[in-house]
Amino acid sequence: MVARFAELGKIILTSCHSQLLLAAAGILARGMKCTAFESMKPFIELSGGSWWQQSGVQTVFDITDCVMDGKFISTLGWPTLGNTLRVLLESIGSKITCSRETQPSLLFLIGDCVEDYSINVPFKAFQALGCKVDAVSPNKKKGDKCATIVHDLEEGRQLPTEKSSHNFYVTVAWEDVSVDDYDCIVVPGGRSPELLVMNDKAVGLIKKFVEKGKFVAAIGMGNWLLAATGALKKKRCASGYGTKVAVKVAGGQILESEQCVTDDKLVTAATTSDLPAFVHALSTALGLSVVF
Repeated sequence: MVARFAELGKIILTSCHSQLLLAAAGILARGMKCTAFESMKPFIELSGGSWWQQSGVQTVFDITDCVMDGKFISTLGWPTLGNTLRVLLESIGSKITCSRETQPSLLFLIGDCVEDYSINVPFKAFQALGCKVDAVSPNKKKGDKCATIVHDLEEGRQLPTEKSSHNFYVTVAWEDVSVDDYDCIVVPGGRSPELLVMNDKAVGLIKKFVEKGKFVAAIGMGNWLLAATGALKKKRCASGYGTKVAVKVAGGQILESEQCVTDDKLVTAATTSDLPAFVHALSTALGLSVVF
């Protein structure tokens, strides 16, 4: 299938170790410029490819670039996905527009046991849209790690199993955060909000965003933290089963049939499965659009 896509001149994107498929399809033998996880370098060169590596990398935050050679896009992996998604969107003819004078800026409030997809997907998506995007956690400095988790539904179990996933790197120190530097705060799901709700600094930060009329957003269990701050009072919300009681006692109105709800400057998604609707709703609220 990969060889057929190449034969038809279609775009092919590979990441991390999936460049092995390019080698298996005989595509790298054309001397194509390619990058990947660094352990892949010998196999790319043995297959006839030309190894490319971003220069000047000192920390994980410096790893941002992918490489495009003709119709082939290759990237090291998850640290570059924001820029890689942008390159992919542009290569298929899209144009990213913003109705605001400046590109929006978003702050993700996280802690340990944040749900992997609910931080990584929107974080990288808004990077791809050209936004300034940061992640902050109380008592952590730039470069510190937050452990992430994934919830899997397994047959015969009433509740999902919780599994360890990637580490996520905090991009800004708590003491360096100014509410005035951001248009929106996002609270991803997982068990992180349950820990943050007991942290006065985290609760206070949400309240400041609300007081200043900024956008506030939450995914899944993120509603737990918003409920404690008063941000849901008299607001229409999306909610999963785990946050329904919290939303109701906080004065929110749950729209049972909605996966994602926007009410003025509040955007909520019921579960991690609703991330596509969430990214669309929040980007629209912030004046962003992707036109083909």
